[in-house]
Amino acid sequence: MALRELPAAKAAYISRVADNLSRDSTLDERSHLLYPVLAAAAAGIEPVLPPPECATLVVAFLTSHADGIAHALYSPAYLRDGAAAMAPWAARLQAGISIAIMDQLQRGTLVLDEPKVWRFSSSMGEEPRFPYGEGLEDEDQD
Repeated sequence: MALRELPAAKAAYISRVADNLSRDSTLDERSHLLYPVLAAAAAGIEPVLPPPECATLVVAFLTSHADGIAHALYSPAYLRDGAAAMAPWAARLQAGISIAIMDQLQRGTLVLDEPKVWRFSSSMGEEPRFPYGEGLEDEDQD
């Protein structure tokens, strides 16, 4: 269901990542924790890294955060709104993948075919509080 809302290319990428994850034997006891987070994060994962490499990052994320993810998954909050309960974990997964992409771009080990613009925000859904916009005067008009 998480793939239905995505553009076809991104859905195919996430599907390939999931296929790689299904073959990872280290997840046998924890795979039930993985897919709710991956589904919640899918829209924000850029299809830049090779799917096996992205899957490796997802496994590392799950290994580090399995207890917190399990707590969210088996909480009453998940029953009320599963997407909201998984949102903090999805954001962390997206951030981890984004950091890996940015690190590889900086080192020159990853080259993009076309230029991309990524915007990062710590506002977590709130309106940004930047010092421009209303109430500022245009200095060029002086």
